[in-house]
Amino acid sequence: MNKSTNTVYVLSGYAKCSTSHTGKYKLGNKHSIGLLTTDENYQDNMHQLKTFIKDLGWESIMFCMVEEVEDINSLSNDVLISSFQRAQKNGQSLVVNDLPITVH
Repeated sequence: MNKSTNTVYVLSGYAKCSTSHTGKYKLGNKHSIGLLTTDENYQDNMHQLKTFIKDLGWESIMFCMVEEVEDINSLSNDVLISSFQRAQKNGQSLVVNDLPITVH
C-alpha cells in the first residue's frame, strides 16, 4: 500500500452481508459500499482489497465505479471525509450504506 500520497481512490459498488453485525445489517442483504484506498495499484491488488472486505463480513463484492480524490474539501459528506482520513492513515477504509439495496 502506498500511504505517502494524498490521493485516495474510491471504489464504489455493493456487497452482500455474510455475518450479522450486532443487528445493524441483516444476513444476506445487499448494501452499497465504498472502499477508499491509497493503493494506486488497486487494480493489481484487487484480491487483497476484496479479502479486506470479506474479513469485515461481506461477500459477493462488486465494484462499478472508481473515482480519484485528491482534495478532501471536494467531499461533502462527513462519513466520506472521516473515511478519507482513515484511508490516508491506514491505507484503506470501508464505508457501508446502512439501508439495504431493494429491488422494486
